[in-house]
Amino acid sequence: WHKLLLELTPGFAENEPWRLVVEDVEAPAFMQCPAPDGLAAYKKRKTTPDDLDLLVTSKNHDVKTEIAFGAEPDDWIFALIDVQTMSGFAGSGNYGIARMNGGYSSRPCLGLAPAEGGIGAHLVHDIRCMIDRQDELLHKYSDYFDREHGTTLLWLKPWDGMSSLSLSNLHPHCIEICRRIRLVWRNDRIAALTSTSKKPRIAAKDAKGNVGDHWTPVALDGKALSISRVGFRYDRLAKLILERGAYEHPAAMFINDGDVRAGRAWRLVARGVAAGQGKTEGYHERSDIEFGPAVTKTLLTLGPRRDRLEDFAKEQLKEIENVSKALRFAISIAASGGKDASNLSKSDREKAHPYMRRLDTIADNYFFGALQERFEASDEDRENVQRSFVRMLIMQAKDLLQEAVDTVPCTRIQRYRARARAMSAYWGRLRRFFNLTEILGKTRLEEQDVP
Repeated sequence: WHKLLLELTPGFAENEPWRLVVEDVEAPAFMQCPAPDGLAAYKKRKTTPDDLDLLVTSKNHDVKTEIAFGAEPDDWIFALIDVQTMSGFAGSGNYGIARMNGGYSSRPCLGLAPAEGGIGAHLVHDIRCMIDRQDELLHKYSDYFDREHGTTLLWLKPWDGMSSLSLSNLHPHCIEICRRIRLVWRNDRIAALTSTSKKPRIAAKDAKGNVGDHWTPVALDGKALSISRVGFRYDRLAKLILERGAYEHPAAMFINDGDVRAGRAWRLVARGVAAGQGKTEGYHERSDIEFGPAVTKTLLTLGPRRDRLEDFAKEQLKEIENVSKALRFAISIAASGGKDASNLSKSDREKAHPYMRRLDTIADNYFFGALQERFEASDEDRENVQRSFVRMLIMQAKDLLQEAVDTVPCTRIQRYRARARAMSAYWGRLRRFFNLTEILGKTRLEEQDVP
């Protein structure tokens, strides 16, 4: 790795592009562009790497700023990489990266990684995939990149903040920077000096983040995916990876024929920071979903098997929705003290929200495992698999309802009526959607005292 990295930066006798602090400001430093006019414009000073990082903490309540006074050099490395390769727009003169759909968006990551082997196997797989699919990338984005002479490391180029680089001058897998930053020594400690710019480092506004990033899904309207506060919940992921005509998979979602034939299991990896205007809405990551070879192969192809997998996912989403409707309705009845459905208020319905989120979490934990089981089951067994999934949802929701009727605000004298009518409403609403005798069985229905 040492040799490979140095080969990217010939002509620097002191290896300046890989050093955190370089006294000659007209030379590059790690993730820091040369400052051709000196540091006079670098007026803001940040004394800790957490203050430099991209997290927005304006109120300074939940996550405190400027506390990493005992920072090591690697803390500055991580902060530099974070802010230079993941930032969005952060006020006048602080532009974001090219690999996102607008300044208030975010840079997502979606891909497959070998289930065995950890981070190393994931890294090697991504590098091989980037190399193998580079010709395809250049063909698709023929107006953007220059494989032979394009800039690979953007911090090697001087930047006075007054100009932008064109995508046509870049290598397709270049590592970008978006801010003017220089690390310096102050009182035997590292500090960061920052400056604004009149223009973004890369002129890519019209691309809307669709610049061939290895990990970024792109919608059919040509815009890169933006992560919302819900992150990578099961329904969001199902749309991302399965729904026809929703998103184009990034290159990181593909594996070569040899890996397909090897029959390995693969993990879905999704991560990113949900951004907003003047705020961040959480770091979201999923790496707990594992697919067997049959489902993995199906994800990468088009045809009847892929369509069937998508149809099964839609069936499960509908089943979750129907159980959720029954639970929401029943809790609303309980919160009202047992009123008729026509007399429920907005406040009554809002009482159900915490329990709906908990049911969503339960569904999220089971969704993709159940989907894989349903897809791989024989035609004879598939109905039993479907019933098992719905049965689990119904019983989990019933437990949440029992908790809710004991805890939601309700006049004490109406509590018993509220409980009875809520339970009756729950099972009655479920009967609209499901054959409860087939799903739960006659004996269990009698045990649950289902009306």
